Amino acid sequence: MLTLAGILIAIAPFGIVLGLLAWTSRRERRRREVQTRQVALIDRIHKRLGAVASPVVRRHRRGWQVSMAVPFERPAMSEALLRIVLDAFPPRDRGQRPLEIVLSRRPDTSLSRTSATGVRRESTFMDAGVGGTDSIGSRWRPPGW
Repeated sequence: MLTLAGILIAIAPFGIVLGLLAWTSRRERRRREVQTRQVALIDRIHKRLGAVASPVVRRHRRGWQVSMAVPFERPAMSEALLRIVLDAFPPRDRGQRPLEIVLSRRPDTSLSRTSATGVRRESTFMDAGVGGTDSIGSRWRPPGW
């Protein structure tokens, strides 16, 4: 009995390490699968419609969750995006794992970034509150630039 306990104590660290390696491998495989699905979906959208949306693909409750911001003012665009998402996740995949699509409102960027004169204003670091100016008025740069 003492010999059996000694063998179990000697083997336990190896079992723990192998278990952790298996868990890490499974986790990395799932992460790669999510990244592959997201890149494939973005490529499909950009190929068919151009750079109109950037979806985020996640695993969610044993299924897939695709979330993206779409312009609700343009129903044809939203419908085309939904069709592309449904094509990217065929029914054979959805049968095994449910698909959840989350749409959020994205303002129409062509209208929201235009001033009253019709001139489009480009955003800068100053608009975002990043950077600044020194006493001379030149752009501030972080140390080491």
